Order: sequence, then structure tokens, then C-alpha cells
Amino acid sequence: MYSFWPNLTGGEVIDLFLQLRGVNHKNRREELIDKFKLDPSKKCRTYSKGNRQKVALVAAFASNADLYILDEPTSGLDPLMEKIFQECISEAKQAGKSVLLSSHILSEVEKLCDRVGIIRQGKIIETGTLNELRHLTRTNLLVETKHPITALSEFKGVHDLEMKDKAISFQVDAEELDAVMKYVSQYGLVKLESSPPTLEDLFMRHYEGTEHVGVTR
Repeated sequence: MYSFWPNLTGGEVIDLFLQLRGVNHKNRREELIDKFKLDPSKKCRTYSKGNRQKVALVAAFASNADLYILDEPTSGLDPLMEKIFQECISEAKQAGKSVLLSSHILSEVEKLCDRVGIIRQGKIIETGTLNELRHLTRTNLLVETKHPITALSEFKGVHDLEMKDKAISFQVDAEELDAVMKYVSQYGLVKLESSPPTLEDLFMRHYEGTEHVGVTR
């Protein structure tokens, strides 16, 4: 949580940070204040957590920096403001800026980041694009067949079997996918849905039970 000078207004804090950088992007400042629906005339002591977050984001994006380092930047923001934040990230990327984002909201990381690094006990232990990392995890399948599939739970590479109405959902290790599909197809496929592993799948498979894990761009 950001802690600002309680007797300064949000606008004064933004101006102070911009002066420290030696920039004066008044138009950009006003544009961002309007986007984030921030009242810059209020004292910082009166702000909610979300509004303090807005002050920090406006100050950051108004600075026109080449590198943005953002730690849990959407904490306290409502879904509408999260969307505005995502738009600001997209604008920064299109302008050739670099963004280092640390977040535990894996769906946000997956949506915004070009490259992902997973941190465990202060060290990066996996890094790459999502496509590069997905070979390390499993494919999600939903299968419905004409005849009941037997012994699928004993099949190598199959995990997390669950019945859903007439279908079976499960995960398959990438290296076993071909063999599993040949086995399942013998029972007469009626329905087959396949989805790529998410960043959360990767996280849960490799680091479940560990302590702190961060995700960065």
C-alpha cells in the first residue's frame, strides 16, 4: 500500500514526483487524472487504498519514463480502473517503453506480458514467453465418448480426472498427449474440447506448496 504525505493533495504529490524527474507533461497529467477518475484536490489522508494507487499510477505514466517498474499495480483498483491500467500498459508498449510488472494476479500477467519470469525465494527459476513455458505443463481436455472410458486414471500422463455430466475433464502431460488421444478415441468420440495450459496451471504444477512466488514481465 502506498503511503504519501498526508497533508499534500493528490495533485501536489503527482507534481512533486514529476518535478523530481525534471519533467512537466501537464497535458498527459490531466489526461491520466481524467482517465483514472481521480480527484487531485483531496488530501492524501482522505484517500482510499484505490485512490492512493491511482495517484502513484498517474505519477508514473505521466513521467514518460523509458522503464516502468510496477509492483502489484492494480491492488485496490476496481475492474473499470484495471481496464484503464491495462490500456496504459498497452500505450507504453506501443511507444517502445519497457515494463517490469510484478503481480500475483496470473490472469493479468498472462494478458499483459510478453515474457514471464517466476521467482522463488528471490531467484528467477523459470523465464520465457508463455509459448516457451507451456511445454513444461499440461493440456486441458474435456472428452465425451459413446462408450465409458475405462482405466483412464491409470494411464500414464493423465491427471486431475473429473466427471462433468456425460463428459470427463482431465489434464495430460504434453509428452503423453498423442498416446492418450489414441486410447480415448477407441471409445468413440462425441465431444472433444482442448485448451492450452494457463499461467496458473504452470504455477500450480511446478510450485504448489512453495512459499512466495512472483511473476514479472
